Amino acid sequence: MRICDLIDRRVGILGMGAEGRSAVRYLRDAGHTNTLHAISDEPVVVDDPDLKWWTGKQQTEGLDHIDILIRSPGFPPHHPTLIACINAKVTITTTTNLVIAELRNNQLPIIGVTGSKGKSTTVTLIHQMLDNAGIPNSLVGNIGLPALEALDDIIEQRKVTVFEMSSYQCHDLVLGPTIAVLLDLFPEHMDWHGDTEAYIQAKLKIASTQRPGDQFIFNNHSRCWEDSLGPGTAINVNHPDGLHYRDQWFREGKQKLCDDQLMYLRGEHQRRNAISAFSAARLLGATPDDLEAILSTFQGLPHRMQDLGVVRGIRWFDDAISTAPQAAAAALCALGDEAGSIIVGGMDRGYDFAPLATAIADSHLDAVIVMPDSGSCLVDALKDTDIAIEHCENLEIAVNRASALTLPGRACLFSPASPSYNQFRNFEQRGDRFIELVLALRHA
Repeated sequence: MRICDLIDRRVGILGMGAEGRSAVRYLRDAGHTNTLHAISDEPVVVDDPDLKWWTGKQQTEGLDHIDILIRSPGFPPHHPTLIACINAKVTITTTTNLVIAELRNNQLPIIGVTGSKGKSTTVTLIHQMLDNAGIPNSLVGNIGLPALEALDDIIEQRKVTVFEMSSYQCHDLVLGPTIAVLLDLFPEHMDWHGDTEAYIQAKLKIASTQRPGDQFIFNNHSRCWEDSLGPGTAINVNHPDGLHYRDQWFREGKQKLCDDQLMYLRGEHQRRNAISAFSAARLLGATPDDLEAILSTFQGLPHRMQDLGVVRGIRWFDDAISTAPQAAAAALCALGDEAGSIIVGGMDRGYDFAPLATAIADSHLDAVIVMPDSGSCLVDALKDTDIAIEHCENLEIAVNRASALTLPGRACLFSPASPSYNQFRNFEQRGDRFIELVLALRHA
C-alpha cells in the first residue's frame, strides 16, 4: 500500500505521538481533504481543525468511520483497538510500511537497522560514514526525524535512507529495506510481543520481507538462521572469512583495514556494531578510510556508555539506555578492570539476570549497588557468590553510595539492566537525572 492509496479513503490514526502527528501532516500535504480520525487514549494538540477524536472508551466506536488504520509503533498487537480492527476487517498499516513502499517505488536505497541494542549507534555510524564519503543520506526512525517528515526531501534529493527500526516497527513489516542489518539479539519487550520467540520473529521480519537482489547483513554473534531468513543475499559479518574485528584491527579476511587504537567507543560489542555499520555503508560506496575517519572522531551518543569525566576521583559512565541484563553485562565488560562499581535496577520485566551476574562475578568491583524493583533479581542471581551488595531506594542515594564506595581512580557504571518506567518517564529522563546527581557531587 502506498500513500496515494489513502488520499480518498477514510483513514484513522492510532496514537498521536511523533509518528501519528507526522501522518496527519503528510496526508494533508498529499491532498487528503476528508476527515481524519484520531484514535488515542487522550487528545493532544494537533494543528488540524478537521481531526475527529475518538478517545478513551470511544476508541473502538471510531472504527465504524474508517477503512484504513495507521498504527503507531507503541501499540502492541493485543491492544483492544487493534483486535477490534481485525474483527471489523479494517486494513491496518504503519508509517514505516508507507515510507518503505514510497522509497521502493522510487528505486531508492534503504538501510534498515534493528537489534536488541546498538541500533542508534550503528545507524549514526552509517550516516556519518556515508556523509564522509560524500553520499547524500537522511537518518530517520527512532533516532532522527520521523520517516514521513523526511520522505519528500529524500525522494527529491535522491538520498539514501538510514532507518533505525524497532521490533515494534518490524512486527508487521510488509516490505523490507534494500539493505537490512541485524545486530545482537537477546530477549526484550516481552510485554509487547508476548514471548521471546515472537520478539525474535518480529526482528527477523527485516530480512524475511526483503526482495531478491537485496542484502541482509547479520552479526555472527546473533541468534540467526542464515538459510531461512528471506530472499536477500546474506552477508555474515564478524566472521573470520569476511568483514570482522579481531586483535585491535578491523579486517576483511586476513587483510587489515583499520586500527582501532583511536576508536573512542569502548567494548567488543561496539566493534561488532562498527563493522556491521561499515558493511552496510560500503555497499553504497564508503571505504575503509571513511571507517577510520568516523571511528577516530565519533564519541558516542548520550546515555550510551557516556563518559561524564572524573568527579571526586571517580570516572562516571552514564549507560541509562541499558534496559536488559545482557546490555549491562556488555558495558561492564567494556570497562574491564577500570570498573569499580555498578548501579543496577529499574522496572522488573522478569528478565534473566544470570548474564549480568556472570559478568559481575568475573569482575573486580568495589561495590554492586541495586535499586528497586529489578535489583532484587540481580541479588537472587548473585546469591551463590560472596559479592557485597548495597541496597538503595532511589538513584540519588545510589549515586551518593557509589561515591563513597568506589575507590579513587576507578569507574562507576550506571547501567540499570532494566526499563526506566518504575521511576522515570523514559531512559533519557533517567540518564539526565544521573548526570545531574554526578555533577552535583562536585559542589556537595
